[in-house]
Amino acid sequence: MMKLALAGGYGHCNALIKSASKCADVEFVAAARWGDDDPLKFTTLTDIVSHDMPIYDDYRKMLDEVKPDIVGVFMPLYRIAEVSTAAAERRSHIVSEKPLATTLEDLATLREAVAKSKVRIAAHMGMRAEPSYLAVRRLIAAGRIGRAVLAGAQKSYPFKKRDDFYKQRRTYGGSIPWQAIHALDFISYCTGEDYTRVAAMHSNRTRPTHPGMEDNGGILLELTGGGHAVIWFDYLRPWSDGVQRKHGDDRLRVAGSEGIVEVVAEGTKVHLMTPTDLQDVPLPPEENLFAGFVESLKGTGQCLISPEESFRITEVALKARQAADTGTVIDLTGQSEPITT
Repeated sequence: MMKLALAGGYGHCNALIKSASKCADVEFVAAARWGDDDPLKFTTLTDIVSHDMPIYDDYRKMLDEVKPDIVGVFMPLYRIAEVSTAAAERRSHIVSEKPLATTLEDLATLREAVAKSKVRIAAHMGMRAEPSYLAVRRLIAAGRIGRAVLAGAQKSYPFKKRDDFYKQRRTYGGSIPWQAIHALDFISYCTGEDYTRVAAMHSNRTRPTHPGMEDNGGILLELTGGGHAVIWFDYLRPWSDGVQRKHGDDRLRVAGSEGIVEVVAEGTKVHLMTPTDLQDVPLPPEENLFAGFVESLKGTGQCLISPEESFRITEVALKARQAADTGTVIDLTGQSEPITT
């Protein structure tokens, strides 16, 4: 039985809890709040876990006393790298909210800690497990659109209510590493392409109370195969209490040498166009990212995202943010040392 502890309850923590609850060989053993202002009381966790479980105010004390096999790190974004590095130093494997870090310096420190301890880490890029993106990945891998040439993606969220740490870049990290990173990842995941260059723009036009939180922007990237990707992202999705629509309007279009595949309808449907046909593609079942992570630790399977991919997509997101900040085109071809686990 593997021991799972939670550090923080932010972001996609509830998604990990639900996934982990389906794993018979994983036991929740402890959780740590991020501080006195932690608004999440682990209500989902207490609904699922039938036994009493200690809740710590200090994640370091939790790591030292419980010695978990796996730590789910779901802290406010600027603290993710700090906690993940501490977990790696204690030889706990890590499933982390994205981005893995909000600065390139912290990312390098975390990478070194993971490599030294030989633990595994996975960024919780849950869209890889969704049926639509699994379908697109399989269609492209099967050659149904020929060679992928141009990808376009959308990430649109409502502003709703945002925590105070979103107000400043230092604590938020930027909308490219938090929001647009999903599109950066599922384009790469679906096409099998990496990125070679990036340019971007972003700004805040509607939320003066949150000056460090960009509410719109665009990213232009060159793919390793010579094609391109365009991503647009925003916090402008109309919303009101009680509205019946998905939180995010996520889309993907990949045009290839022999066809086009699109994710539409708020990410719920896939259309395939070939020279002779236009069809709605049957979707595969959703996969369990956390279960795959556990299987990778046991040596009986693979996680949907590797440690290298987790570090790489964070690096690309941070450099895309840098490109937007500086108004420059940034090279993405520099190679980091591989992670050995």
